[in-house]
Amino acid sequence: MQSIDRLSEMNPWWKTGGVRKELVPSFKRGMFPEIQKYMKMRQIIAIVGLRRTGKTTIMLQTIDTLLEKGIAPKRILYFSFDENIKSLDEVMNIYRENILKRDFDVEKTYIILDEIQKLRDWENKIKIYYDLYPNIKFLITGSASLDILIDAKESLAGRIFYFNLNLLSFEEFLDLKGKNTKKIKENVDLWKHEIKSEINNYLLKPFAEIIDVDDDIAKRYIKESVIEKTIFRDLSYLFEIKDIELIEKLIGIIAYNPGMIINLDEISREQGRSRQTISNYLYYLRTCFVVKELKNFKGSFKVSSRKLKKYYPVHPCVALALGKPNQGKVVENLIQFVSQSEHFWRESGKETDFILSKDNSILPIESKYSKHIRMRDIKGLIKFMDRFDVGTGFVITEDYEAEKIDNGRIIRFVPLWKWIL
Repeated sequence: MQSIDRLSEMNPWWKTGGVRKELVPSFKRGMFPEIQKYMKMRQIIAIVGLRRTGKTTIMLQTIDTLLEKGIAPKRILYFSFDENIKSLDEVMNIYRENILKRDFDVEKTYIILDEIQKLRDWENKIKIYYDLYPNIKFLITGSASLDILIDAKESLAGRIFYFNLNLLSFEEFLDLKGKNTKKIKENVDLWKHEIKSEINNYLLKPFAEIIDVDDDIAKRYIKESVIEKTIFRDLSYLFEIKDIELIEKLIGIIAYNPGMIINLDEISREQGRSRQTISNYLYYLRTCFVVKELKNFKGSFKVSSRKLKKYYPVHPCVALALGKPNQGKVVENLIQFVSQSEHFWRESGKETDFILSKDNSILPIESKYSKHIRMRDIKGLIKFMDRFDVGTGFVITEDYEAEKIDNGRIIRFVPLWKWIL
């Protein structure tokens, strides 16, 4: 950066006094008010998540809020490391010398850094400024799981709060569509057909920019603006990946069969790559929020099998954009996303799709997207409940709703359209 020109372009409020209104939509993600609670604290605020989930928008809305509160525009710096700039010092020095025209310790200054994962050794570089200048409030975003990618939690211990921004929740999706979710939740049964219709839309369009586009445009958006940018900008840069074809194949395999148990030895043979390479590439995909890994539950959420692991696309939209999974697998993927489960259970040929921790209790969930379900269809769930002495289990169905008792254990059958809210 040879001059202040590019920095000035990123910070138009230095000239205009405000953020352009088209960049700060009135709709705010559910995370926005939570982040505002931490604005008065010294600690760094870090928002991480998949590309296009709205991290930058939340930052710009935060800038807009600061300006409305009377913070001087020149005391707010925004910079994106998606630009070809590798030096934090360069950015900070240009800002200090040309805009602030004073040192950082004079008054409160807000430094907002986008796509921080592109800055090498970012945590130590920020730590220096954090420790030297108590008046700086840092807000950062990243399209990679920063605490996994780098040992930042240790380096910035006590100095940072992490927020994971996921794709739109179904309720946020309804809000953006102009639906009165509060009214719907008061009598869900009354809105059954509308909810089921919107679930079909939500499966492919959990990004604010595409909620009203047609399906073909939505699929192209997910492929090009989300997956390809993640592969070519984030993964290839962060991990210096040379085998892009293998990354694309792994995403495709998981998209075609959400919830598959990956056998590293088998895929290694099929793809002609080493077992370690396959393992590494799956790790890279998890780090950039493209896929989710579930571990096999072994009686405790702290203990799980290292051998059996399930993989899902981060959201069924990825599966629908890249593959042709069957409806049952799409719904299973959706249940994983909504529940954010990190465990499943499999033992001696019996399996339960998802194992959650709720109120210090174990809660198993089985996906059976069908109108008619027999007890023999959920043998895995019943076996799990017996094995770990669990009192209540859930089965997510298409329309079937009931509560049954089996050997003193309660099994609740709940339609997806009702459970999702």
